[in-house]
Amino acid sequence: MARSFTLAQLRTKVRQRADIENSSFISDSELNGYISASYAVLYERLVLSGVAYFESTQTVAAVASTSDYALPADYMSTVGVDWLRATGKYEPIRRLMTKERDLFPDPTPKALAYRVVGTNLVLFPTPSIAATYRHVYIPAPADLTADGNTVDGVAGWEEFIVNDAARKCLLKEESDTSSLEREIQRDLDRIDQARINRYVADSPRVTWEEDDDFIDE
Repeated sequence: MARSFTLAQLRTKVRQRADIENSSFISDSELNGYISASYAVLYERLVLSGVAYFESTQTVAAVASTSDYALPADYMSTVGVDWLRATGKYEPIRRLMTKERDLFPDPTPKALAYRVVGTNLVLFPTPSIAATYRHVYIPAPADLTADGNTVDGVAGWEEFIVNDAARKCLLKEESDTSSLEREIQRDLDRIDQARINRYVADSPRVTWEEDDDFIDE
C-alpha cells in the first residue's frame, strides 16, 4: 500500500474538509456511506482508465459436457479467460460476440470462446473433456463499513474520496460546493493521467500472438 488510509481516518479528513468536525448533523454511519460511495466511483474510474490495480484470478475446473460456471462472489467485470494447455502454460480464448452465439452447435475438446451471461461464465462450445481455465477478472469495490477498512490512495487519489464525500455533506447542509467541485475535477484530471504514468517507460504498441498476427491495443 503506497498511501493506506482507514475508514476512520478518511472520515476525519472529510469532516475537516467540510468544516463539520464538531457537528452531529451528519452521523458517522451516514458519512461512512458517503465515503464508501465515493470510493466506488474512484475505483470504477481507475478500472476504466486501464490501470491494472485490482485484478484477481478465478480457477475454473471445467468438466466434460458442462458449459456454465458460477462467477466469483466479488465479480465486477472480466479481463480475459485462458485455457491451461500444459503445466504453467496458458492460451487465451476469445470473448464471444453476441452475433457469434450460434456458431458452435457441437461440443469440442476445449472451449474456443467465453461469454458472461448473468451470474455465470459460459464456455463456447461446451467442452467435451475436463480442462482448467483461468478467469482474470476485476473484483467489485468493497463496501467500507468498519473503521479498520483500508483504502490505498496510491498517489494521493484518496483526495477525490475526501472531496467528493465532503461535497455530499455540504449538499445536505445546502451549503456552497463550488470550491469542492473544482477540486474534484482536478482530482479526476490527475486520475485520467494514470494510464500514461502507470507505464512511464513504454508507449502504446501493438500486441502479438503466437501465429505472429498483430492486434492494436
